[in-house]
Amino acid sequence: MQPLAERLPTWAIALLALVAGAGATLAFAPVGWFLAAPLGLAVWFGLLIGAPARQAAFTGYAFGLGFFGTGVSWIFNSLLVFGEAPLIVASVITVLFVLVMALYPALLAGLAARFLPLAQPAGLLALAGGVVLVELARSWLFSGFPWLLFGHTVLDTPLQGWLPLAGELGAGLMVALLAVAVVSVFLAGQRWVGAGLAVAVVIASLALGLVRWVDPTGEEIPVAMVQGNIDQARKWAPDGIEHSLDIYRGLTREAVGDALIVWPETAIPAFYTEVHDPLEGIASELADAGGELVVGIFDYEAEGRDVFNSVVHVGSGAGYNKRQLVPFGEYIPLRDRLAWLDRLLQIPMSDLSPGTGDGRMEMAGTTAGVSICYESAYARHIRAALPEAGFLVNVSNDAWFGDSLAPAQHLQIARVRAVETGRPMVRSTNTGISALIDADGRILERSGLFTREVVRGTLEPRTGLTPAAALGEGPAVLAALVLVVLGAAVGRRRTRSQSL
Repeated sequence: MQPLAERLPTWAIALLALVAGAGATLAFAPVGWFLAAPLGLAVWFGLLIGAPARQAAFTGYAFGLGFFGTGVSWIFNSLLVFGEAPLIVASVITVLFVLVMALYPALLAGLAARFLPLAQPAGLLALAGGVVLVELARSWLFSGFPWLLFGHTVLDTPLQGWLPLAGELGAGLMVALLAVAVVSVFLAGQRWVGAGLAVAVVIASLALGLVRWVDPTGEEIPVAMVQGNIDQARKWAPDGIEHSLDIYRGLTREAVGDALIVWPETAIPAFYTEVHDPLEGIASELADAGGELVVGIFDYEAEGRDVFNSVVHVGSGAGYNKRQLVPFGEYIPLRDRLAWLDRLLQIPMSDLSPGTGDGRMEMAGTTAGVSICYESAYARHIRAALPEAGFLVNVSNDAWFGDSLAPAQHLQIARVRAVETGRPMVRSTNTGISALIDADGRILERSGLFTREVVRGTLEPRTGLTPAAALGEGPAVLAALVLVVLGAAVGRRRTRSQSL
């Protein structure tokens, strides 16, 4: 069968790749059509077979434009509405971001066409491994952007068992292997190879679903997530501190009696020392009923003049400072050269310092692994608190995303972290979606979006360590490298035989 790359004009190939990339995002929240991921990848893989390296790179770029242009469109909303950037600035930054992100699949496609025998099973398997390596690079380079990783799509599917075993990258490899199976079924002479690969992935996934890596402690903790739903502009108004305190104080009274009450990221737009006394008063009321208060707030270090995005356990005073800051949101990279951009973006507290530590905090009689907002996308930060942490706490401010795809995507990532680590998670946000997630990734309780409410439930801490938490990305990356090396070796052998 003649490859699509030789039968279709260049514009048609680019259009198909663009649609395939955009279609693959349907596998992510809020839509959650899992098959869109392997099918989108399969279309892209099929377009690369027989293509010259330059054409393949162009095809990969088109796929990336469709994938990121659709999946992270919320960046424009964040900059325009909540960053108050001029329309042209918000548009240019969003477009540039998508153009840069699309370079990752473009580079993979060009290298694959140059060095891999994509018309053979070994070449396609190596391409699947390449997807994992590209996602790894995207998660680390330039502070990383581990958002929209294909492993996130396996929640609520038979492939979910790969998350605690091999993490999000290992689960993503299984998605890519299913794409290889689909492509192989439509290639002459490879139908049985594709069918066998698909069956093997499914059977292995079902078997993994029966494995339990962690154990419950048997101790249940009543928890409450307080969602104030305070508009960003109102929050930073001159009387925003008093207004926020009044709202959270009133909502917290609904949670009296729960062992742990969690306020979201920067719930009060002030430094902890500024509102120490009223917070201590609220905490004392809760303590009389056996409860503890954990608050997202700003903190600072006078000696170094560092300002932190923090979580503080009111009462003990224990705190955690956010390690993974958001570029252009919490700090400006190369600030001395990009000061003009800082003036265009009206984002309060955008010159923060990164914290240190592993995120462990004592609360409700046990150890919790604490993270703030965007950090939930970084598996390495979450697993740093293990095995000591019996559950996870994530506070977030998703108000910046507005009514876009991002709040649902962020919640999906939080669920992935719970499954990977085998730990329940308390997720408290300013405007939604707050949720209590169990160790299997199920949402036990959740809030609405842009609602003012208290989400209450009961969690059960876990002990033990999943392989993903213990070993990190290592096994998945090693498997991907083996596939790439073997595929490249087959390609080199084939080139030599053709030259003789």
